Amino acid sequence: MLCLFRNSRIHPKLNPWAILLSWIAVLFWLEFAFLEKELVEKIFAGHALIIDLLVGLPLVLAMAIMIYALVYWGIKVALIYLKPSWIVHIEPTEEELNRQNQLVEEAETEFGEGYWNPDDTDASDSKPKKNTSKESSQ
Repeated sequence: MLCLFRNSRIHPKLNPWAILLSWIAVLFWLEFAFLEKELVEKIFAGHALIIDLLVGLPLVLAMAIMIYALVYWGIKVALIYLKPSWIVHIEPTEEELNRQNQLVEEAETEFGEGYWNPDDTDASDSKPKKNTSKESSQ
């Protein structure tokens, strides 16, 4: 699933709509934070504390970025599950494939070949043995 999510894009005809929905969500968030919660009025009236300016304002703006990503990626995941034909697969580059192979080789040297297939006989040696009644009575 993660590989499909990472190596795919929303179809070019649907991508502008996904971006538009994401921007609408961001604008609703900013309208809520600045106007409904009266952050702008507090700042211009001089009633905002220094903590509101140092922490509150950057937090509001960071949340806007997070909301954009949440909506866009949510649309992408929904399309992967509901309409996979609306997703365009991207072939990984040669550099990405080399890096992935290098990571696999490092994991195999560190954890052993049986790491990827724990049901194999190589991995069964590391399983704890069951106690028999003779061993438990001694």
